[in-house]
Amino acid sequence: MRIGQTESCKKYIIFTADDMGRSPSVNAAVAQAHTGGVLNSSSIMAAGEAFEEAVQMARNFPGLSAGIHVTLCDGRSVLPHSQIPDLVNEQGEFEKSPAIAGIRYWRKRKEKPFCAQMEAEIEAQFSRLQEAGIHPTHVDSHHHLHVHPVIFRMVCRIAARRGVEWIRMPLEPAASLPGGFFFTRTAEWGAFLILKSINAKVARGFGLNYAGGTGGLSRMGDSGVQALLKLARFAKGPVAEIYSHPDLSTERGRRELESLRSSAVANALAEFNAVSEGYKKAPKRYKILEGKRACAPEK
Repeated sequence: MRIGQTESCKKYIIFTADDMGRSPSVNAAVAQAHTGGVLNSSSIMAAGEAFEEAVQMARNFPGLSAGIHVTLCDGRSVLPHSQIPDLVNEQGEFEKSPAIAGIRYWRKRKEKPFCAQMEAEIEAQFSRLQEAGIHPTHVDSHHHLHVHPVIFRMVCRIAARRGVEWIRMPLEPAASLPGGFFFTRTAEWGAFLILKSINAKVARGFGLNYAGGTGGLSRMGDSGVQALLKLARFAKGPVAEIYSHPDLSTERGRRELESLRSSAVANALAEFNAVSEGYKKAPKRYKILEGKRACAPEK
């Protein structure tokens, strides 16, 4: 499909579920959101408790674009502690707090053994998916730690070498930000804006595509239908992504599942002149003209 340079050009919205494979309750919610809702993409945790089940689901649902959810905090590693002693404890667990992990990774950025261990773990996570027969359509990460300056280039290099075509650039549409915690949310948004401006050049250098606008349902301060509609309404660019965390075991996760299965969301896509597609079918090699409805093929 050729996307015309007009105000009426179609917008592609990719609805992604993070944390697939983390637990059976997450997998069950992903299945329900896909079969009975707008969900068309998922990101799998390679060392998740329910990884094998997630792989089988990816095989059973060919319309669900399966990517990799790189985990470097608040989770377990694929490699044993003996191979990456600077990254995990003896139980193979990363630092739980993403903020503490990010600070630690920055402080150790010039230590070659540490960087080698990190790259080895990222490689191992990609390998586990591919050895299970899953070729990731996209890459993102747990708590967005892949956008960290020390980590991003590693992830891009590994992803490009393995033929992955999309990488997430998390940045909420400014118009969709909730009113509460103004200074905290504004500072966070500003940090992601700076990181995106830096990382976009790196991603393009490795030939990776990224959505022009990326919003997260759970980061809105509300995980209901109206929050999801708000994100879809303000989604930027010809290709936009809305990520979520459906989970049958938590109240927030159940609300997100309900939102993804809402007929109001599915019916509203036509109003926004949008189509819902996974990364498998999203148009590649297009210029991302952020904040505009016009779009043009790259030369």
